[in-house]
Amino acid sequence: MKQDSLPYVLFQIEGHLYAIDSGRVREILALPKITGVPNAPPEIRGVMNLRGKVIQLIDLRVKLGLSPLQEELKALSQLLSEREQEHRDWLAELEDCIREKRPFTKQRDPHKCKFGQWYDTYKTEDRLLGMTLPSMDKPHRVIHATADEALARMESGDTEGALRLINARRNGELAVLIKLFTESRRILAEEHRELAVVLERGTEQLAFSADMVEEVEPIPEDRIEAMPVTQAGLSDGSCFQVGRRLETDQTVLLLNDDLLFSSGCLMEAEQRS
Repeated sequence: MKQDSLPYVLFQIEGHLYAIDSGRVREILALPKITGVPNAPPEIRGVMNLRGKVIQLIDLRVKLGLSPLQEELKALSQLLSEREQEHRDWLAELEDCIREKRPFTKQRDPHKCKFGQWYDTYKTEDRLLGMTLPSMDKPHRVIHATADEALARMESGDTEGALRLINARRNGELAVLIKLFTESRRILAEEHRELAVVLERGTEQLAFSADMVEEVEPIPEDRIEAMPVTQAGLSDGSCFQVGRRLETDQTVLLLNDDLLFSSGCLMEAEQRS
């Protein structure tokens, strides 16, 4: 990897910051339609048509030993579906307990239910998802507060009032929460678009997928260090160097394009085609 004054293209993979020499980057575009390649290695997503030229797309997540983004988004969507159903069931169980005059044993603290524990720790770089998730906090807290309020009414002899409260929360805050769960899953399915970073070296071209391109900026040579093999996460520590950004001192993994061009993936894919 060159260590001159050329800037680097900084991009994100699974929330971590990577960079590649901008001199290798031909263009960056929204991920186009990808055609799968039979029997290709797992890291090869397929091929894409770039203005009449077919080039391969490498899933950099898989190449780095991470889960494919599609699997990550599917798992998150499934988690949201499960947390939604749990709150439907939670309110239904509260209603049954009041009707049947039996103890309500489900979690009342909004921070200790499965959704609350996830919500309090989850961070996202997605702008739309980041705008939607905060709206869940208030209706979620109100739903959990329903247990103490409804049970207090029942204990004071106002069972019908307790049931009316539950029904109001079902049609109010729970309906709002369900709508937000639905919108979050829609964002995951429709709005999240990966980027394709197209590289060129001599007569060779290929592309790799990135979650987000953050910046183009120089990283001086005196802020770049070699990465020990034991920390590289790959068999060859020369795949990366470690850089530090000028303004923030944030650590960036500098990707050696040999990891992509000289890994054998390109040759193997062409032999199979």
